Order: sequence, then structure tokens, then C-alpha cells
Amino acid sequence: MVTKRRAYDVTIRTLRRTYDAVKHTKLLYAFPQSKAIDKVLRVLEGYNKNVKMVSIKKLGIGGGVMFFFGILLWCGFPALIRSQIKKAIALKPGSEIREMWTAFPLPLDFKIYLFNVTNPDEINEGGKPKLKEVGPFFYDEYKLKLDLVDREDEDTVEYSMKSTWFFNPKKSNGLTGEEIMVYPHVMILGMVAATLKEKPAAIPVVGKAVNSIFHKPESLFVTAKAKDILFDGLPVDCTVTDFAGSAVCNLLKTEAKDLVPDGENRYKFSLFGGKNGTVVPQRMKVLRGVKNFKDVGRVLEFDGKPALDIWPEDHCNAFNGTDSTIFPPLFGPDDDIVSFGYEICRSLSAHYKYHSKVKGVNTLHYTADLGDMSTNPMEKCFCPTPETCLSRNFYDMTKCLGVPIIGSLPHFYDTDGKYLQMVDGLNPNQEEHEIDMDFEPMTATPIRAHKRLQFNIFIQPVPKFKLMKNFPEALLPLFWVEEGILLDDEFVNKVKMVFKIMAVVSFLKWLMVLGGIGMGGAAGYMYYKNRDSGNLDITKVTPKTASREDSKNEKSWPPGMNISTIQAASVPSSLDRN
Repeated sequence: MVTKRRAYDVTIRTLRRTYDAVKHTKLLYAFPQSKAIDKVLRVLEGYNKNVKMVSIKKLGIGGGVMFFFGILLWCGFPALIRSQIKKAIALKPGSEIREMWTAFPLPLDFKIYLFNVTNPDEINEGGKPKLKEVGPFFYDEYKLKLDLVDREDEDTVEYSMKSTWFFNPKKSNGLTGEEIMVYPHVMILGMVAATLKEKPAAIPVVGKAVNSIFHKPESLFVTAKAKDILFDGLPVDCTVTDFAGSAVCNLLKTEAKDLVPDGENRYKFSLFGGKNGTVVPQRMKVLRGVKNFKDVGRVLEFDGKPALDIWPEDHCNAFNGTDSTIFPPLFGPDDDIVSFGYEICRSLSAHYKYHSKVKGVNTLHYTADLGDMSTNPMEKCFCPTPETCLSRNFYDMTKCLGVPIIGSLPHFYDTDGKYLQMVDGLNPNQEEHEIDMDFEPMTATPIRAHKRLQFNIFIQPVPKFKLMKNFPEALLPLFWVEEGILLDDEFVNKVKMVFKIMAVVSFLKWLMVLGGIGMGGAAGYMYYKNRDSGNLDITKVTPKTASREDSKNEKSWPPGMNISTIQAASVPSSLDRN
């Protein structure tokens, strides 16, 4: 019995110490069963103090209770976690996820790489363009959603968007923006390319307008500071009064989105200056995910329309996926990550590649590309014309941007090589130029992501335009951008906390299931051992028969004496009188 008592003591003390050790991590409070476990242990401890011997019945009950709660954790906790994640992801007003989605507290990493032209004179004479990449010019990008309007009946929220960039010299590898670049004048090049596409006969008028507005430039390539090309702007003089200059300026004032006023009839043109800190005029409407968590962030309308109207087929105009700032949780390798990019007027799908690990978090690695409109029937509607489809990972954005820009992956990565041979200075590689992202699938958290896109423009000889009279034919890279994020430790730790809780619960469920089985087994064993211990062990004794010799030696009773006379003689006469 001492051995049984000691075994019980050791078992209870072990369970209590384990529980207290887990309790000190503060992870035990994440699920409601923790209080019940504590109560069970208290009952067992109280019983241990007040009872000298182990009660088989109560030991069995305690084991059964522990086993029950272990199974409850096993079956119920995953469902509880999933339920909490579904509720937490909904974009309800006042929720933590809504606040982060509206104004993410961390800046995105926005890197810009410019292609400096090293042989402009040779290009003017038909030579092959030679380029040198300069970058990254690193900017902190803050994205903000404004003027949010909720519609409870639709479970939607509508908002406006604004992006703001701040130069970060510490992360620009010594670049300051003061670097002198030789760069094609994007506005002039765009005007000529658009005219060639829409009204080739108007090229002479464009030539006169360029001479008037830009004061008779000697080359299509300008020498300017990087910061002027990117944000500060190059001068556009619309004070001219000649017919060609006035006509083009009037068109620019109504069509050019990136002109920034710089005095009366004077403007500045840059690649990003017109967008910096400016609210996008088109509004976005998305589902909040309150009714169905799988719909969170899914785009319903853009610019008040349920679909685009610039492509010839409905499926290319459709808004597929989310707004790219939030994704539904609880997905797996079989699910694609789909988002709509209003900047490029189409949706993109990212496909699972392999399991990865970022900052100690198990993630799924996804990659995306621009597709292949030349071979994929579902992407034929992105072709400039049915007869002029671009090859793999090229995308004509003329209808989207209003200027003949061709999108590609940086350095023409993952293309057929045709246009790569037309220029020198490009070195495509997967690590630096692929679109990729690493998602934690349970919470749909992008631990790391890189969205990359290169902007290019076709050049060709234009006999009626002096500045491009002898140009070669090529797809000329202008610049490429990378919008990325690597979550800092504060946010990564929040994701890790979910898995720490799950690890503790996994430990507890095994502890309780095995502990319950052990206690139940001990109770069964003790019951079996003690089953016969309370029965009286009776041994049948058969008296021996006396021999003849013993009979002879046996004393005989005196005459007239028997057992009754003996008993009577032994009783005092005084007692008998009473």
C-alpha cells in the first residue's frame, strides 16, 4: 500500500509541476479548458492529503476526466483556432485587422532602378542601346485608405487610395538622387510612340510641338539628375502660342496624369512625382468577409463599375481576387493567391512552388508572372490586336496607362530572349527579378513579398521625326520597380504566438490523454490486485481418528458425571439463589 500511495503522490506532483511550468509561459490562458484542468488537479491534490490510501474509484475517475479533456483538446481546439481566425480576419469597423488594413503602420520597401544610357550618340545613328542599371533608389512607401464607407447589407466597404513615398538614403547604397543620368525623355518618346500608333500622319505636327515646348532639343536623350527624373520633374513649357505647341499642350493638360503645375502654363513631368501623396480618383469596393471569411478583400467594384471595359472579353475585364492588401486565411498549396492590380488593369495569380521558412515561421512560397498571351487562349484578350500578341511575360499596358508602355519582369527575366538580344547591359536572374512571396497559410500573413515590374517602350526609326530618324528597332527598358515587405519581429512574433499556443495545446493534449490512460490503467491494475484480498481464506481441517492404544489410555468419567454436572458445580450457590 505504501508503494501505491507513493506512485499516486509522484503522479499528482508531476502533473502539477508540468501544469505550473506551462502556466508561467502565459500561453495556457489562450483556451478555456485551462481552468478545468486546474480544478481537476486541485481535487486530486486535496484527496491525496486527506486519504491515507489510494481510492481506486477516484483514481479511475480522475484518469477518465483527464482523458476526456485531452480528447476535447484534441478534437475541439483546432476548430476553435479556425473559428477565431475567421472572426479576426473580418474587416469590421473597430477591429484590429481593419485598422491595420486601413493604414498599415509599417512602410513598404519601394525600390526604383533606372537604366542609364551609355551610348546615346550611337543610338541616334542606329547603334544597339547599351544600358547600365543604377539603383536601388530606396523609398519608404506608406499606403492609406481614405473615406471608408461601410454597407452592412452588402457586407462591403468602399474607399479611396493614396500612396506616399519618402526617400531613404540609408538604404540606397550611397545613392542620393543627385546622380547625373543620360535618359530618354519619356514624355517626348511617349508622344511620338502614341502618335505612330494612332495617327502616323500627325508626326510632323508632333515634331514642331516638341521644338516649341522643349525648346528645340538636340537629342531625345536628356542629361538630368536622378531625382528630377523620378520625382522632382523635368520642365514642360506650355506658355507657347504656336499652333502645334498649343494643340499638344491642350492635349497634355487633359490627358497627362503626371503633370505637376509649376507656375502659369508651366509644368513638371516625372515618373512618380504626380502620384506622390495624391489620392487616386477611382474608388474601390471590396467585401469585408463578415458573412463569409473566404470573401474578405474580394474586389466588387472599381471606379463605380463591376468590371473593366478596356479588354475585348469579359473574363479579362473581371475583377478576380482581392485588392492585394489582404487575403483570406486557411488556404493550402492547392490554392492560388489571386489579386487585382488597378495600376496595371488586370488580375494576377500566384502559384505555389514549395514549402519555405522565413524568420522561423513555416510558409508557402508562391511565384507569379505576366502570363503568355501568345499561347494561352484565356489571355488572348490582352493582345494589342489579334494578330500582334506579345510573347511570354510581356504585357502591353497602352490601354491601361494611355501611353504605349510594355510591361515585363525586370531585365526581361523568363522571356524567350528575342528582345534581350536587342540591348546590352541586362542580366536577368531568378532571385532578383522574379515576383515571389512567402505566406503563412493559416493566417494568410505575407511574411515576405516582392512585386516587381519593368517598364519598357518600343523604339524604331521615324523618318519624319528628326530626333529618331536613324533609331534602331528595340524594346528599350526605362526602369523597373520592386514593392516589397519583410515583416519586422514585432508582427512576426504575433504570428508565432498562434503556433506557440498550438504547441502548448498539443503537449497538453498528449499529456492529458496519456496521463488519463495511465491513471485509468493504474486504477484497473490496483482493482485487479485487490479483488481477492478481502476474501477469507478457509482451510478445511480433517481431525485424525484416535488409535486403539490412545483409547485405552483415555480417562473415563466417574459414574454419574457428565458435562452438565461440571457446569453446575462450577456455579456458586449464592448466584444460583438469585
